[in-house]
Amino acid sequence: MIVVFSLWLGSGDLHAQGANGGLRGSVQDADFYVPLPGVSVQLEGTGFAATTDENGNFFINNLPPGQYALLATGGGFIRERKTGIVVTPGSVSEASLSLTAEVVELDEFVVSAEELVDTSSSVSSLTLRTEMKSFGDVLGAKFITQSGASDAAKLLAKTTGVNVADGKFVVVRGLNDRYNVVSLNSLRVPSSDPDRRAVALDLFPSAVIEDVRTSKTFVPDLNGESTGGTINIITKSVPEEDFVKFKVGTGYNTQSTGNDKFLSYKGGGTGTFGTADSRRLPDFIKSADLPDLLDQSAGGVGDGLTRTDNPIRLFSQKANDALSPVMGTQEVSAPVDFTLEASMGHRTEFMGAPAGITIAADYSKKYIYNDDDQIGRYFFNGLGLPNAGEVQILRRQSTVRSGQETMRAGLLVSAGIEPEEGSEIVFTYFFNRVAEDRATLQYGLVDDSIINADERDYRESITYTERELKVMQLAGKHEEMINGKDLKVEWGLAYNQSSQLEPDHRFVRGLYNVNNGSYGVFPGVPTVPEFQRIWRELHDQNYSGRFDITTDLFEGADEERIQLKFGGFLDVSNREFRSDSFAYRRGSENISFPNPLKPGFPGATWGDEFLSGNAPVGSDPDGILNNGPLTSVRQFTYLYRSNDAEMYSASQLLAAGYATLDFDLGPSLNISLGGRVETTDIDIQSTPIYLYPEEQLRFALLSEAGRADPVLTQLLNAAFEGNVDAQNDPRITERSRAIIAEQHFLPALSANWEMSDTMRVRSSVARTVARPSFKELAPVIFLNVESGDIFVGNVDLELSTIMNYDARWEWYPTPGSLLGVSFFAKRINKPIELSQESGNVDIIRYVNSVEGSVYGLELELQRDLGFIGEPLRHFSLGANYSYIQSQATRPDFVTTGGTVEDPATVPSLFGKSRRLQGQPDYIVNFNLTYDNPEYPLSYGAFLNITGPQLFAVGGRPEDPDVFQEPFTTLDLGVTYKVAKNARMSLRAQNVLNAQVTRYFNNQGRPIHSTRQTGIGFSLSMTVDW
Repeated sequence: MIVVFSLWLGSGDLHAQGANGGLRGSVQDADFYVPLPGVSVQLEGTGFAATTDENGNFFINNLPPGQYALLATGGGFIRERKTGIVVTPGSVSEASLSLTAEVVELDEFVVSAEELVDTSSSVSSLTLRTEMKSFGDVLGAKFITQSGASDAAKLLAKTTGVNVADGKFVVVRGLNDRYNVVSLNSLRVPSSDPDRRAVALDLFPSAVIEDVRTSKTFVPDLNGESTGGTINIITKSVPEEDFVKFKVGTGYNTQSTGNDKFLSYKGGGTGTFGTADSRRLPDFIKSADLPDLLDQSAGGVGDGLTRTDNPIRLFSQKANDALSPVMGTQEVSAPVDFTLEASMGHRTEFMGAPAGITIAADYSKKYIYNDDDQIGRYFFNGLGLPNAGEVQILRRQSTVRSGQETMRAGLLVSAGIEPEEGSEIVFTYFFNRVAEDRATLQYGLVDDSIINADERDYRESITYTERELKVMQLAGKHEEMINGKDLKVEWGLAYNQSSQLEPDHRFVRGLYNVNNGSYGVFPGVPTVPEFQRIWRELHDQNYSGRFDITTDLFEGADEERIQLKFGGFLDVSNREFRSDSFAYRRGSENISFPNPLKPGFPGATWGDEFLSGNAPVGSDPDGILNNGPLTSVRQFTYLYRSNDAEMYSASQLLAAGYATLDFDLGPSLNISLGGRVETTDIDIQSTPIYLYPEEQLRFALLSEAGRADPVLTQLLNAAFEGNVDAQNDPRITERSRAIIAEQHFLPALSANWEMSDTMRVRSSVARTVARPSFKELAPVIFLNVESGDIFVGNVDLELSTIMNYDARWEWYPTPGSLLGVSFFAKRINKPIELSQESGNVDIIRYVNSVEGSVYGLELELQRDLGFIGEPLRHFSLGANYSYIQSQATRPDFVTTGGTVEDPATVPSLFGKSRRLQGQPDYIVNFNLTYDNPEYPLSYGAFLNITGPQLFAVGGRPEDPDVFQEPFTTLDLGVTYKVAKNARMSLRAQNVLNAQVTRYFNNQGRPIHSTRQTGIGFSLSMTVDW
């Protein structure tokens, strides 16, 4: 790498020698709109020139790709110069000029290029970067094709300073998704994931993307949360010419495809377009007063459940008939992955104005199987012991097998009209649905201090998730000359709907005895019933609008200018969330596995036997209700609510206004000064916290000091027991509501110095904010049945404020090439971080730390290798490296012995400072591509290395932090042009089969979790006309 950098630094005077293109255009009289023949047209600094014909047209062929300035000279006319003209490989660009008659002697003047930039090339993508006020990147259509990325998430993972968490959430410069904003065509998109504030980027398939623009510094016309960056996904819009494109592909995964051990279940799968409707909770169950039904027989009704008119028996029979009887997994053979994409564009006229429409659709299915993942949970103790220190107690350590089928279907329709020159109005409709059906089986060790040493923790789960996003946008831009000054108006309106449905999440948990094959419930943990079904649904509605106005205030000599940009933004979001949790009561705590599934684990599952019918009940109905013995595993079971329905309603209003002054102080220096006033109003109302039957969960919803206050905990218990005064006590009611009402002024100052035509220095200082998500604030309990962890909302969360400092040096020695060095630093007040507390069950919540800081360095290189030798001119190299350091102050922890007003505290066993949660130490991206238009084969290799990072913060003084180890991914691709309009691509993804490992950061470094997804191969054929 050092050798390449050294050679590259000394090659700035060499020109790129890739595939050539052309430039055509026309010249007319600016006053009389007639063609001008005989005008000399030349590209400055080159030997390329032409003369217009009798119709005023010209054509220049065989131009090297790059950015040019065009100079037109004609007798009796003022010379006109047009800059920013981009010529791309294998295509013809267009440029038109108008010459003004020479009446008086005038200075030469410059006309900026119209938006001719086609982001299909690396040259034009870099051109867009140089024009951006903020630091950023532009990923064009060519890079999208070469990388083989199937969606925006995989595409952004190859960008400088960016990595992607959980395959769909962007992390920029080590700052997790809450510090970044995702917009679609410059309009904010709401999240469809209840766990995050950010948008899941896997919702945006590459088939509908024109380019992706990342801004890594805040400017006032961006959302105030743009601390790490803003990701602006630009969809395909009005085409310049008609086109049709079709792609079909198939895929193979080394762990999944054809594997007859793939985990699924009877009735499993995503169907053609999702199966959420068939899994919905029946209304008669949703509205039934199940606890009262149980109370009618719990005391021992004489006839009991043997009576056919018993209300519990009748209800349970109806419920068992309505719900799928399958509670566990089964092994099947996984089919191949496949992908379908189609798009078309048509350009026409509407009412005499240019217009067009683009339609794109995609559909895919993918299968992932994991057969040897690990999960570990521990209880850590140490304070107050005779030998004070950390003690590690194993709670469970399991091997995890899982199979997941993913379906994605999407549609984009974009129609636009250009009513007059410089104006455009575009309507965009985007729909995407992602369905994931996951079956999981876990088996492993448990704490032998509370159970028999021969027993193993055993869990099966079935999880179906369906995410949906609908976007409708109407946007326009208009440019006019008023009193000799440019006026540009841009506006946009959007209505968005998003949802996440998790219907009929089924879960079995218990103990399996390896000696006698018996099955029993887990003692002492009533939080998780042994057989559980959960229905969750989230629905968001979002309305947003923006306007931006740009005008020149002053134009002077020597390219001096003052430009004003101002605008407004309004965003209104509403969310409704509901979770219904049910469990089954069975007749015994120690039932043998069904005989057909013996001789033993791991062949034994509940995929066939549970709820296999409403068999006659024995003669001891009261024994059933009291967990007495049964003689058959197929005995009668009945449904009950494990806790009341969990609900919250949330609203958010974001309103902002901004203004920016741009000062062009001559041809080489620009200073931008502005500010944004942003208002945040968040209101969340949930079900009362005292309704939770488990004391541990009720207490978890109190503040840290409240959990240690015996007076407050007694008051909460009294509210649970029905004490009306306790239920109405403000100290209790305030814990069921979260309110944030704040206003922030966010100033920004930036400078841009063009040291030469190919070199510039940028700097920026700005203030931004970070907001908690609805789920992080909502005082509601969320059970993750696979991990056993419990997520708790925190109404005490506050907004974070951040000061951002950035500096960057850029060098563009040849068209399409770049060398950049960036420095950045951020100081965060009250950063929001993930905390994990060990115990009988791990409690996970987000908390505000005291303060934190992030600083780092970015290096970026992009260019062809022709400077090394002529045979290498069609190879392109891209490399970037980000070094990131962070630090946060670790607060003292509240312990027993104090009150809410005067809490007692103790320090952490792990010191007063640590890293910020979610920041990798380094990120490395490297790509090498070969693309010769005269040769049918093209190649690409893309390497990503993500350094170690803090995954979760220890939530108690004794709890160590959870870290994630570094991992490396490598993707390879080759494309063969089989015909003029057809190409075939073969790609390999995750070639190194990287394992993501997380561990507790204490002396023994016990495993928190591991995951490995296998190597993926795909073959596709693309045809376009």
